[in-house]
Amino acid sequence: MKINSYHRPTTLEEAQRILRELGANGLPLAGATSHAFMKGPEEKAAVDLAWIGYDRIERGGSAFVIGANTRVADLQAYHAPGWVLDRVALRFVSQPIRGMTTIGGNVARVFPWNDFPVALLALGAELVIAGDQKVAHAAETYFKGQPARLYQPGDLLVEIHVPVLAPGCGFGYHKETVVNMDFSLLTLAAWMKLEKRTIAAVRVAAGAGLPLPARLTALEGALVGQTVSTETIQAAVAGQLDAVKWKGGDGFSDAYIRQLAKAHLEDVLIEAWQGAKGGAA
Repeated sequence: MKINSYHRPTTLEEAQRILRELGANGLPLAGATSHAFMKGPEEKAAVDLAWIGYDRIERGGSAFVIGANTRVADLQAYHAPGWVLDRVALRFVSQPIRGMTTIGGNVARVFPWNDFPVALLALGAELVIAGDQKVAHAAETYFKGQPARLYQPGDLLVEIHVPVLAPGCGFGYHKETVVNMDFSLLTLAAWMKLEKRTIAAVRVAAGAGLPLPARLTALEGALVGQTVSTETIQAAVAGQLDAVKWKGGDGFSDAYIRQLAKAHLEDVLIEAWQGAKGGAA
């Protein structure tokens, strides 16, 4: 793909107007680290979103409000009670790429290796798209297919609302790569809420080893209401592992990804349990 012109709006409204005027020829840029994967002879007009704001993290009630232009490096550097996305950011490729990539750019179009969709699914996040008005989509809806289906010409992702990790809740995360700076073979995340020693609620999500990131609802159903223990988690994972059609890649078979999932689903669930048990009521 070739860039034949460049626009640098300074407000959301200006960016939306330019994109609507350009129609299919407009290409919004949010970090611009994925251009290498956009092949073909098409010519596009670039609309750089870096100057329109939406690049802050703020605590808003029971959720963190993350501007879509927030860099992954800023997610890594941010610290606050109940904040866990720094752990996801730390595994994101390399520091130069973390300094360029925005969280909005990482979730506006889903590639198999994208890191943040999996974490946002597990955490129960909402993604806010600005069109004529702002509309919040639950992560499970947003990632049900390619997000492009939710956007009209000129619409832009502006905010991501991530619930604060409350007392009695824990989060686990794992990203499997061959070498450190590599695409993920399998990405897993889990959120768990405990009431005493009972699993009151749980969300488990996977990506890279699936065509699109998704919640593992059969596994969640097998865990809710159970007394938490390593044995409970192992039994639920073993019993529900084949409810998912695991997908290999980069020379690794479906069976190999399945075995990775078995081991690391246990890991992320135990990590979430350990994080939750200190504050469980």
